[in-house]
Amino acid sequence: MEICVRYCSFFETQTSYIPQVLEQFVQLVHHQHIRVRTRSWYLFFKFVKHLRAHVGNVAETVIKSIGDLLPIHAEVQEDTSEDDMSSEQSDHSADATFNGQLYLFEAIGTISSEATIPAEKQILYARSIMDPLFSEIEKGLPAAKAGDAQAILQIHHVVMALGTLAHGFSDWTPGNSATAHHAPIKEVTEEFSRASEAILIALEALRSSSDIRTASRSAFSRLMGVMGIGMLPLLPRWIDGLLSQSSSKDEMAMFLRLLDQVVFGFKKEIYTVLDSLLTPLFQLVFAGLAEPITGTDDEIQLAELRREYLTFVQIILNNDLGAVLVSDRNQGFFETLIESVTTLAKTVTAGQGNLAASRLAFSVITRMADLWGGPNIATLGKTDISSSAPPSPAFPGFDRFLIERFHPICWAVLSEPTFLPSNDAQAKQVLNEIAGLEQTIYMKTGDMFVQHLHGSFFPSMGIDGTDFIKSMATSTERKGLASYLQVFLRNRR
Repeated sequence: MEICVRYCSFFETQTSYIPQVLEQFVQLVHHQHIRVRTRSWYLFFKFVKHLRAHVGNVAETVIKSIGDLLPIHAEVQEDTSEDDMSSEQSDHSADATFNGQLYLFEAIGTISSEATIPAEKQILYARSIMDPLFSEIEKGLPAAKAGDAQAILQIHHVVMALGTLAHGFSDWTPGNSATAHHAPIKEVTEEFSRASEAILIALEALRSSSDIRTASRSAFSRLMGVMGIGMLPLLPRWIDGLLSQSSSKDEMAMFLRLLDQVVFGFKKEIYTVLDSLLTPLFQLVFAGLAEPITGTDDEIQLAELRREYLTFVQIILNNDLGAVLVSDRNQGFFETLIESVTTLAKTVTAGQGNLAASRLAFSVITRMADLWGGPNIATLGKTDISSSAPPSPAFPGFDRFLIERFHPICWAVLSEPTFLPSNDAQAKQVLNEIAGLEQTIYMKTGDMFVQHLHGSFFPSMGIDGTDFIKSMATSTERKGLASYLQVFLRNRR
């Protein structure tokens, strides 16, 4: 089996050998030796995945011949203090067997979804695998809700199997043109909406179980490829189930990463759904960000959540969805959003991921300034820094907002004694973002900003800001202003 998988390309030209090899594979996936059997499940999947275009004609035969290996029997493992389990023993574990089984589900999805197979046959194959899994969820739910560990694990396994089957049917990623030809057909999408509904029913009933949430999150990411835009109406239910009050910061971060993919993949199509779920989503995230840190693991998870939260906001802004942050429905939350981002930008003291979060936060703020600050009324690189044109921001008063709220954050960081860009590469990146924000504010507000700096800001700090203003306006890019600021900080200290 290893040799056949390694030299798969041979069979692309010598297709007459494929049925013979498949026949051998079907025997070997039933091998009596546990190690041969579980390894062969993986090799079987690799073989049919590579040759999926040539095995569609025998899909039904193959599915029937391995059907007896698909029933799931979850076994709750007893805790053992012996961590040095031998490879022979670990191969016998229920977990190893189930992980091997998942390859069989993906293999069936792969061969069932070949384009040469008629849609009604694809649906028939999918249904023949999914219906018994739906029955398992229905049968096990009452015991699982009562806290039965075996029933919970059985439902976890079933949810994983449904997600893996979906991934076999379509590994298409929304927004990825390279896999566009793998986009699922409409009839298959509708069939898998039943799987999504079954998983959501289990998730809503058992959301307090981290195992069920983990399996559901995995299934969510895989169903997206087979359901496409059909996932969007269900997003509020997925979020409600996956981000419960008992979710860890780690879970929130991983789910935000999944949402990045959804936003990037569906762009404008997601606006209405995003508009309705953004405030409750951010409320859960802010609760996670505000939790006290009780140890190193907590600190690492908090840094990860900060990074994913800021990246999520950045992806919204970068995909022309910024209007959702200031829509009628989310306007009441806008101030809290700004406060959270600016606080993260200002946090540059020692701590896990603080500088990385600050850099990202400044990048988000600069993007907001660029999007909502209106057209540029001042040009960088000119010796004449006067600009008579008035600012015309997207919202009334946003020009003042740039100067009075975003600009002071830059100097709050520059005034922080522990902020040392000459000694720290990450601090230097933050300094670069600060320079970019200052130049963006200048381009959007022109004379208004210069007058503010000359008239009140620098005098209140006891600084002659002439050189700063000159460097900001005449540098053609942020790098020039960042270099000036580095020298300025060194001299000040």
